[in-house]
Amino acid sequence: MVFDIKNIIKQVSFNTFIPFFYPMMMLPLRSWRKNAIRMCSFRPADRVIIPGVGSGYDLPYLPADVVVDGIDISEVMLGIAATKQRLNGNGQNIRLSIMDAEKLDFPANTFDKAILDLFLTCVYDPQKAFAEVVRVMKPNGEILIYDHLIRTNKWTGTLMSYMDGVMKYNFCSVIRPFDEIIEGQPVVVIKEIKGDPLGFIRGFLLRKTN
Repeated sequence: MVFDIKNIIKQVSFNTFIPFFYPMMMLPLRSWRKNAIRMCSFRPADRVIIPGVGSGYDLPYLPADVVVDGIDISEVMLGIAATKQRLNGNGQNIRLSIMDAEKLDFPANTFDKAILDLFLTCVYDPQKAFAEVVRVMKPNGEILIYDHLIRTNKWTGTLMSYMDGVMKYNFCSVIRPFDEIIEGQPVVVIKEIKGDPLGFIRGFLLRKTN
């Protein structure tokens, strides 16, 4: 797959130094991230999409009887995820693909669940990526967001949007407004939980309404 120029910096980051630092960064969040995933009401044979699956950090937390499509722009991260699945012997229902999350190669109404863990702050255009996730979700499908997204009013939201105009070219932005990302999409927030000891990260469970 050929990616747009906007993804080049991110691809370089996630193919080089991020795979080495990612496990250390994620270790303190392990239990919090697992608790967030438990908000989803998984059922046998559910189809689950994980955009930005990375090295497969979330895969062990999912039920063995669901079917998972994990996508990422990093060949290195996907390679790590595939190796981990082979070593763990639990990759029968898991498909890993290189793909641009802003242009998902799936038809509408395909998935029952979506796991967006520390993804919307890394993707170049979070509104476009989230809209794509919503498009491929079935009606009443559940979308889990676990990320350091900010709840803002219209004034701070506007300021954060301008600042993000610069930071979005880096591998990660920590100033993205949650409400702005989901605005205009047919989703409702079902539940919100604290996602780390300081409350910097939040877990949001959303449902597609139609």
